[in-house]
Amino acid sequence: MKTAQLLKALIIIIFVIIALASCEDVVDVNLNDEDIDLISVEAYINTNIENNVYVKLERTLPVNQTAQNPAISNAQVMLTDDAATPNTITLEEQGSTGVYLLPEDVAYPGVPGRTYTLTVTTSDGTVITAQEYLQQVENLDTVKVNLSDRGNFEYLGVYINSQETPGLGHYYKWDIYINGNLLYSGEDLAFASDELVDGNYIYDMLIMLDWEDEEEDKILHTGDTVVVHQLSISEEAYKFYWGMSDQAWAGGPFSVPPANIPGNLNSSDGKRVLGLFSARDISVGNPVIIDESNYTPVISSVPKN
Repeated sequence: MKTAQLLKALIIIIFVIIALASCEDVVDVNLNDEDIDLISVEAYINTNIENNVYVKLERTLPVNQTAQNPAISNAQVMLTDDAATPNTITLEEQGSTGVYLLPEDVAYPGVPGRTYTLTVTTSDGTVITAQEYLQQVENLDTVKVNLSDRGNFEYLGVYINSQETPGLGHYYKWDIYINGNLLYSGEDLAFASDELVDGNYIYDMLIMLDWEDEEEDKILHTGDTVVVHQLSISEEAYKFYWGMSDQAWAGGPFSVPPANIPGNLNSSDGKRVLGLFSARDISVGNPVIIDESNYTPVISSVPKN
């Protein structure tokens, strides 16, 4: 088991360096004793037709406490875009959960090319703000699940095929759903920049490798349905996910202590704000139901001359 874990870590590091240099999200932030009574924000707007706006507000507890972080209720939460005539919406809290959603029967679609501003005013008058540009994403053309050569064709991998948008400065995240459940741990995050592949077509890019040896530890099983969402994200979001992934793989004897993951939120009281506000376009790939045919080596999608 330990060997497989080490191999998995090594493969991911190599993949990040060579490949691209690189729903709701669950934001698991490691805290130290200085991170007490801070505001934590998990927020996004996307281009889905339904359930496309989500804001969750919490206040942090000391790191040695196991209780759930208390929700921040009775806040005013607003979203505004930069259209010629700005569109503003006030979200509604769901009970006393600290979760704020669109009012019932009200639509507020995310529009690529617009910049969105999140403004949160807590009951004590603290104002939290963040701003994100919603970048259009290319279509996710094909999703494959096959045995990977990274591991001598012993392990299943999830692959994508897609055009990369010409022009440097594009960032991507791939949300992988297994039977409708999002893989959200830091070890399973799949994200990248276009630094080394600007404008190219991406063939058979490995975004997840199921490197566990024991069957009960594997993520992918026969009969599972795999769906991948390709998301456009900002540079700030890219750095945030990099920090989450880096902390997930920390823990060795030479690891540095956990630190705050940089986000894009600011507070009127000058305190740190944990979390992220993200605006993203989404392209959904073809679903893959795993059967015997998937337990074969991946066949290259590169066109033959």
